[in-house]
Amino acid sequence: MIKGLGVMVVIFAGVCFGFSKAAKEQKKLEQGISLKRMLYLLQGEIRYGFTPLPEAIAIIAGKTTKEIQPFLLEVSKQLESYSEESFASVWQKTLDEKLRPQIMEEKFLEPILSMGETIGYLDKEMQEKTINFAIEQVEDEIFQMKDQVIKNCKMYRSLGLSFSLLIVIILI
Repeated sequence: MIKGLGVMVVIFAGVCFGFSKAAKEQKKLEQGISLKRMLYLLQGEIRYGFTPLPEAIAIIAGKTTKEIQPFLLEVSKQLESYSEESFASVWQKTLDEKLRPQIMEEKFLEPILSMGETIGYLDKEMQEKTINFAIEQVEDEIFQMKDQVIKNCKMYRSLGLSFSLLIVIILI
């Protein structure tokens, strides 16, 4: 009876470990998709809403995920305070403080950071082109990562079960 319960606990722990690793892998991809969505929202506010950049950032903050929202709100707050810092320095500093700890995959932050270096002082058309370029870069990263994430998720799930069964066999 106790052996059977121990076997079930070990198998359950192994399966949970595999599924949790798979969920982390899936979350990386979802974060990239959230960043791409944020860029599309920003582009739409600038293109169709003719909204100034600080206001556009504040507006899209309410439409993004909880991971990205603090970053956008802080950027908007810093820009509206009319400090003497440039947009690029506010963007980079806030990205390092608020967004970098939240995003698991560093590859997604590089296009966002480079976009922030150029977008603050350009005219509307150039801002749109810069955002569009960042969207393309994030989409490329998502595309490259998608197949790998699917394979890794399957692998983690099966390895979790396989290793737990191996441990059970060794212990019995």
